[in-house]
Amino acid sequence: MPAPRRLAVLRCLDWSAVVAAKNSTTPCAVVHAQRVISRTPAAMRYGVQVGMRRRHAQALCPDIEIVAHQPSRDRTTFDTVVRSVNELVPLIEVGEPGLIVFAARGPSRYMGGDGSMASKIFEALKTSVADSRLAASLVGLAVGVGVADSRLAAQIAAHASAVASRTANLFTPYVVEPDKTSEWLAPQSVRVLSEFANINRETISLLERLGLNTLQDVCALSESVLAGRFGELGVELHRLARGDEQYPLAVVPHPPEHLCIEKFDEPVSDQQIIINSVQRMAGAFTEHYSVHGSVCVRIVIVFESEAGNRSERLWYRPQGLTTSAIIENAKWQLEAWLSSGHESHVGENRVFESHGLESHGLVRVQLIADEVRTDTARQLRLWGGSTQTDETATQAIGRLSELLGSSAVQVAKWQGGRDLLDSYELVSATHAQTTDSANSGEQRSAQNWRGALPNPSPSVVYAEPIQVQINDHLGKLLSVSARHELSASPVVVIIGSTHYKVNSWAGPWPVEERWWDSARSRRLVRLQLVCEKITTDSAPQILAMLAILEHGEWTVAALYN
Repeated sequence: MPAPRRLAVLRCLDWSAVVAAKNSTTPCAVVHAQRVISRTPAAMRYGVQVGMRRRHAQALCPDIEIVAHQPSRDRTTFDTVVRSVNELVPLIEVGEPGLIVFAARGPSRYMGGDGSMASKIFEALKTSVADSRLAASLVGLAVGVGVADSRLAAQIAAHASAVASRTANLFTPYVVEPDKTSEWLAPQSVRVLSEFANINRETISLLERLGLNTLQDVCALSESVLAGRFGELGVELHRLARGDEQYPLAVVPHPPEHLCIEKFDEPVSDQQIIINSVQRMAGAFTEHYSVHGSVCVRIVIVFESEAGNRSERLWYRPQGLTTSAIIENAKWQLEAWLSSGHESHVGENRVFESHGLESHGLVRVQLIADEVRTDTARQLRLWGGSTQTDETATQAIGRLSELLGSSAVQVAKWQGGRDLLDSYELVSATHAQTTDSANSGEQRSAQNWRGALPNPSPSVVYAEPIQVQINDHLGKLLSVSARHELSASPVVVIIGSTHYKVNSWAGPWPVEERWWDSARSRRLVRLQLVCEKITTDSAPQILAMLAILEHGEWTVAALYN
């Protein structure tokens, strides 16, 4: 029977907030979709927690620095940590900024044990960070290393190590003894499945209501019982609770060489040409496994230059690596290699000096499947979901990205809020395709956003609202009381020299934001109007608009088509 795989996880707590903060003493929070996704230790002292709404965090800490989520910034700054670990460990897996996973058995034997290996990695990390331009901003960064026989256990151990290191201000690795992982996981709360294994929080809440509060309680039930209640998810829960991998591996023939290896006749120094080659390979790569009813969850992407330098990195996604995810990971790896100026040769602890693609172009690109699992069946919707039109649009976006670059093609993504200009942001189309599963949850949140305008959304939103005058039947300017009641029904809307008769209206909908901060507080009301232009012509001109009253002045903020 083969020995269980030992995995090591390096965790940098709240990486996004630490690198975004102005300095180590500034309370800072990174916000996405109006919720805190990362915060600095200084913000933690005020009670700011991950998952908290933005306004709640500002109420607890009025001086907190709010920063928008920027994945590219987090990836670029994390490359310093990746390179320092890569000098000691030949092949590492970077799932997200702040998290590194690698096989521990070989490095542990070479460095004298799991604890010694973790300490040497931490010292190398501390030295590289001290010599980099991030030294000032990363003061007080909590770093933890955990080693165990399963991915879930190693991530929990790394998080515990980072928390202990932050509390005691002393690096403390956490090592789970070999063959003891299932016993160590038993008393852990089922909530770790949501935090470290991407299990839906609603499922965790249901487990707790059923009295299954620990992983030991989950293991006490047979796998068939959980499968009967939760289906495929029940099997997954039982595997995680007993310390196995999240998905069973599948034996699938490797793709033909021409699908996963690209050799250039002439060295290529154009980064876009390389990414285009990766895109063609990734499409054929994922299609090969899809035909065999499986998905690749771990992949090795290899770049080799004309001078013989190589860049190899593992990428992991538990739900399976899609074509767009492989492209995004390859782009991150390539940009990191170009900006680093050096890369360690895989299999040896040697460092080669690289002068970039301008002097030594790439001659070879390869995709290697490291782990493949069976693609679990799913029930498709009878109505809605993905359609042929969606697939056609995705192909068109991919083609435009090839011609213009991924950053040139952008799509609107909901991020929350009541202000029409702030509710959506433009993001890279390629990045948006890799986060489709998260978008569905965000759209559900958009429907329940308190104080948001009812559907449908306006078709035209003005960056600078248009000044208007709204009068009642007596010709007086319409006003709103402190109880958000209109002084009268709107009758006429005057825009410049043009008069519009109000046919129907709805509202008002009030907005009161940041009432605790006199400098940034905001109070306004919104009114939906359907107007008819007053003309001598027989043909009426209908106009639907959104009017806003703020600081005693009416403006038109948006139009409905």
